Amino acid sequence: MSKGQVTSRVTVVIAAVAITLLLIASIYTALFTGEDRKLVIVVNPLPREEVAEEARELETYLEDYLDLDVEILFPTSVAAMIEALRFGHAQVAIGMGSLPAAVALEVADVDMPLAEVRRVVIDGQVMENPYYYSYWIVRNDSPYQSMENLRGARACFPSELSTSGYIFPLYRLVQLGLLDPPADPKQFFGEVVIGGGYAQCWEALKNGNVDVAVIAGDVPETLFMEAMRGSRVIESQGPLPSHVVLVSNSLDRGLKERLIEALLSLNERPDLMRKFVSAIFVRFEERSVDEHLGPLIQALEETGLLDRYLKEFGQ
Repeated sequence: MSKGQVTSRVTVVIAAVAITLLLIASIYTALFTGEDRKLVIVVNPLPREEVAEEARELETYLEDYLDLDVEILFPTSVAAMIEALRFGHAQVAIGMGSLPAAVALEVADVDMPLAEVRRVVIDGQVMENPYYYSYWIVRNDSPYQSMENLRGARACFPSELSTSGYIFPLYRLVQLGLLDPPADPKQFFGEVVIGGGYAQCWEALKNGNVDVAVIAGDVPETLFMEAMRGSRVIESQGPLPSHVVLVSNSLDRGLKERLIEALLSLNERPDLMRKFVSAIFVRFEERSVDEHLGPLIQALEETGLLDRYLKEFGQ
């Protein structure tokens, strides 16, 4: 084989390798950057038919802003939201609660660029904050003066999946040395009631069916004020993080930045975003994971509850 033929073959091989590398790069871009595919967003579980018009409006707004096909999906549970992010079926989650968000950060390759600023009540004052507090309360005529006195008493929690109504109240008991991790309220209280909501627990306390309950500063203002007028605060806990936006780290940096800009521009439409984030949504705000979810992650670790919620959400 002549020198010219060898050179020609080498040139052909190099060209073939270059084309192959370009094809691999383009496939990688299509699969992982989101530039060449649909952007899929999951939102808090709710019946799609109730917000169909708003979902179309939000999809159209984001498509125009990003110049990209956008689809909003409505998973049946927060566990399904986490799974969608974990396995790449969705690249964005809007309005995810702080507990499932903390779990998602453990199991999925995601970032938390934005948090919700919401209308909350802190120390009796209505404020706009990305955090709030919850409170252990007893009736005004109750003989109990401290959490220590409540050992063996009847307690009402709104939900075992509630950051403000379960995790942080138990965290406070651990901090006070009244519970050992893994925190179980039955180790301290004589009777534990899961009321199904803050209003139900307040009714149970008001009617004397339990001795202590939990109320949070992000419940409807009328409920919070009524509960506070009819009760005494024994302990408080917080700051409790609001809902967040999670974004897959597989997204191209430029697309991610434009997405954040688009969501921040929706601060001009709080009425629309309340449908997908929370009823007390005010605006989005840029916050870091440590700054926003740090207190919750610490609470989960120090109560020994993190493994439980990893299993609870299907891990």
